[in-house]
Amino acid sequence: PYETVVEEFSLVAPSGNRIYGMIRRPDPARYPDLCFAAVVSVPGGIQPGRLEALGGEARMLAEAGMVVVTFNAEGRVDTSPQDIASEGTEDTNGFRQQDTLCALVEYVMDLPYVIADNVGLRTQSFGIAMGAGCAGRYPEIPIKYIVDGEGPPNSFVTCQEPYSLDDDPGNDKHETVFGILDHYSTSRDDSPENLAFWAEREAIRFIGDFRGRYLRLQAEWDHSQPPSSLPEAPAFELPPLWWQNKHTTDIVNAAVVGGVPWVRVNLPEQANAVNAMYDENRRPVFLPGRLADAPWAVRAVIEMARMD
Repeated sequence: PYETVVEEFSLVAPSGNRIYGMIRRPDPARYPDLCFAAVVSVPGGIQPGRLEALGGEARMLAEAGMVVVTFNAEGRVDTSPQDIASEGTEDTNGFRQQDTLCALVEYVMDLPYVIADNVGLRTQSFGIAMGAGCAGRYPEIPIKYIVDGEGPPNSFVTCQEPYSLDDDPGNDKHETVFGILDHYSTSRDDSPENLAFWAEREAIRFIGDFRGRYLRLQAEWDHSQPPSSLPEAPAFELPPLWWQNKHTTDIVNAAVVGGVPWVRVNLPEQANAVNAMYDENRRPVFLPGRLADAPWAVRAVIEMARMD
């Protein structure tokens, strides 16, 4: 493995706000004049991401010969004693933060030690709203791939409305999400203001305009959608309204229909076909257990970076 270093950086976003990030990469003192593929990490929810460069996934990717870029989007601050805050206010993965991500990708492509045509995005959960919005709204930026870890494609899934489909109100989670996003799904609130909010933040609207490769990672038991544990599974098996990890098939189908040139669910050993479409009678093979059970995302990013 490569020996790695962590460096700090900042840049001014199109909004005029300065954002702060970190880069983990093979040590330039030991590997001078070499260029590497790069991946920009977009965290889940509306979390800060800068310190992810210090974590295990970033370390494994850099040791494999990649440049890993992490950042705090506008208005986000490290949850650490360092308290590094990016300027501005939270945009909840909307257009302003998508524009910032595009500027960050272009910044990374211009780094002298990065292979400019081998820069991808690795998104987790609601981070796909920022990632797909960036890649779909700016298809001229040559983002090579998106590795999407269980991202919700629309407001219904983002607000965890599938939990409200059974007959037990005790399972409902939409109020918890409202406490974070200050918005309900469009199925619960169809006011013009709420529709306008979600028009910027539903990944399924933008993924079809992406012109790179889209790899969806989805485990059997999703991190935030039913069924999230085996006892809950029978209550939420409700075709055609909902079935296990339906939100994966929704966004994958949208990518294929939109003309994304390469779309697949999970890793080669799951043997899901490229550009396949799915429904309740034909579902992809999911990763066993939970996404956090193994470093599948690391393997996925390395595979996509190495792909011709």
